[in-house]
Amino acid sequence: MSDPRDEFISRVVKDRSFVDVGGLWGTVAEKPSVAWGAGASRVGMFDITPEGETLWQRFHERLKDKGVPECECRVGDVAEYAGDRYDVVHCAGVLYHHPNPLQIITGLRRMAGEYLVFTSAITQTHIENEEGRVEVPESGVLFIPALTARERAVLTRYWAKFEVAAEGITHPAKYHLTELNATAFGPWWFLPTAHAFKRMTESCGFECIDERSWWNNNAHTLLCRVVA
Repeated sequence: MSDPRDEFISRVVKDRSFVDVGGLWGTVAEKPSVAWGAGASRVGMFDITPEGETLWQRFHERLKDKGVPECECRVGDVAEYAGDRYDVVHCAGVLYHHPNPLQIITGLRRMAGEYLVFTSAITQTHIENEEGRVEVPESGVLFIPALTARERAVLTRYWAKFEVAAEGITHPAKYHLTELNATAFGPWWFLPTAHAFKRMTESCGFECIDERSWWNNNAHTLLCRVVA
């Protein structure tokens, strides 16, 4: 199965500017090389990781290997973004790590000129295993710091099947937010259902024109158009 993120990017990015938000972690998940290969006019990376960190060096080495001649790189929290717009914005693996999810989406709205390709981990509405059962309404969002011991046990057993280091679920996390910095974005804070994720995004000024669940229905990707 093709990666829906790559597919959606390739559908809209030709001859348009592109930026990848939060794509530095893991290096190989970056999307500027995908956008450049699909005909983007220019590409960028926007990430919370401080300048000089090893991840930036690895990222530049990867782009060189991929034949990307130039990439605009900026450091910051997208929730506070106030810079130039890009025609196409991609963001994956960020929403559920941020304590202010709607501020993330409004930041992406300020950044996006035409399109947003947006992915988040999501929760199932029904999760049942040897530890018990957790039910979430279609409109629901799990606030991870508030999980009861029983709920966490059910979710830990569920996510462990996918070998995911879900800090706050499968691994302990400290939730004591005094300021927003790189360490604040390590834990998982929220897990929306696919429906809630879509409606959160649309409520912040986007129209969803395509969507797809993948990764055993644990991730959901939206292709959105900016609306006035």
